[in-house]
Amino acid sequence: MKTWICLAWALLLMGSLSAQERRVEYDDVNNTVTVTRVLPQHQPKHDFRVGVGSISLISIAAMDGFGSVDEEFNFRGEMAHANTYLSDQYFTGTYTLSYSYETKRWWQVGATVGFGAAVRSRLHNDTGARVSRENQYMAAVMPTVRFVYMNREKVQLYSSVSLGVVYGSAVGCAPWDDLTLFGCSFGRRFFGFAEIGAGPFGWGRAGVGYRFETSKK
Repeated sequence: MKTWICLAWALLLMGSLSAQERRVEYDDVNNTVTVTRVLPQHQPKHDFRVGVGSISLISIAAMDGFGSVDEEFNFRGEMAHANTYLSDQYFTGTYTLSYSYETKRWWQVGATVGFGAAVRSRLHNDTGARVSRENQYMAAVMPTVRFVYMNREKVQLYSSVSLGVVYGSAVGCAPWDDLTLFGCSFGRRFFGFAEIGAGPFGWGRAGVGYRFETSKK
């Protein structure tokens, strides 16, 4: 009778641990049941993300050179624009597309590409008609590594570092880095994410993504 009671208790406990693999051991001598939780075997995943970031000092420097305050005065250029003025400048956001491969539960490697723009126009003083567009651009390509310090089925907490090349209207091509100081993703296959960072991709980032496991051989 004690054997059946122990087995029934073990089955109930196994049901409460259904999210994980279990190992059940029964000691017939001492009439005890031991249930051990075992983490499932890690299956590497692919991770695709699309995001948008806010403006940052780095993106301003790459696109506009902080207003190009060091440019020499050009009399001929100033006279050509004597009857015009510049409209307000608007930042479109930094748009990113990234891919990473989860080699371990806590380690992901991949790459990120990004693009941003600051748009404005030169307008005629009298008519307000657009004379020209004076937009500034920035593009970046960076290999990325991501350290995941909490990896759950539906939630991940992580930080990452990227190092690559940035092309900006003000700086041309230059080596640059980008940091994700804190990031959180929520969801299983389709997920959303939010990040706080430092670099050309903005200090605040958010977006959506899709991850899936590699095919089992």
